[in-house]
Amino acid sequence: MSNDPELLKKLIDDDELEDVELQKQRSPLIVKGISIDTSSRKNKKPVRRGNFRCCCKCMVITIAIFILLVVLALGYAYSKLNNFVEDFTIETDSPQKFPIVEMSETELEKIKDRVEEFIAEVDHGKKEIEDLVLTQDEINGFAGHSDFLRGNYMITFHKDRIVEEFSLPMDILGYNDRYFVGNDYFALKSDGHKNLLEMKLETEATHEDLFDGPLYFMQLQYLMTKNKEDEGENLLQMFVERGTFFGQDVPEDYIDQHENVMDFLYDLGDYDENLYIISGIESVSIEEGKVVVKARQNENN
Repeated sequence: MSNDPELLKKLIDDDELEDVELQKQRSPLIVKGISIDTSSRKNKKPVRRGNFRCCCKCMVITIAIFILLVVLALGYAYSKLNNFVEDFTIETDSPQKFPIVEMSETELEKIKDRVEEFIAEVDHGKKEIEDLVLTQDEINGFAGHSDFLRGNYMITFHKDRIVEEFSLPMDILGYNDRYFVGNDYFALKSDGHKNLLEMKLETEATHEDLFDGPLYFMQLQYLMTKNKEDEGENLLQMFVERGTFFGQDVPEDYIDQHENVMDFLYDLGDYDENLYIISGIESVSIEEGKVVVKARQNENN
């Protein structure tokens, strides 16, 4: 080994220079208090993307499950609807059609104005209000302006009886050549002791696998009484006497409670206004071809 002092000094200086270069590559450079990494990017480890891919898979699976549940729910609802349609409608390529009453928009507006004027006069307590008369042709005229009801519905008025007949297409639900066919009536009766209102809905479909008889039948007692808080006001009251809904009898417990089914009408919107308008009606009579509504004469004016 050489003992030349100049050579030894040169070797030591070269080693220190290499150490400084290595430290520059491995350590961050500090500039005005900010650490700057000057090491080579080749020494950094690549970012792992496994977690991101896992999240994407979870989202896809969740969405797929949600869509599957929605499809199953829609399928279940469709099956129930399908059963209902098959039980209560009939299939035919020659459905029954009813006469169409042609009326212009102007004529229909006049009818609506007449009804609104009558209600306004009752509401304001006007004296000597003219009777409101509505004919079956006027009602059928409104049906004639409905794409769904035109030729598929008809109403007729008879003495103390209103009859509706219908043959409604189910193509709006996707069931071509199937129709909801039937009739219902609304009748005023008396058994000598009570005034009764009777309602019944029957269909041409027999639905014998579910129950026998009409879809519903209701018999209610109706009467006009004086308001206890205001003797000048009349109250229409109705109480269920008997009835059936889809083959199920109205419970005797409910009938025995003797609840006024008209309370829901009085509770709708403005209670006082609804009560005042109803109390302002003296009578409603169903005659051949028309309904006549008579206002109670206001003696205070």
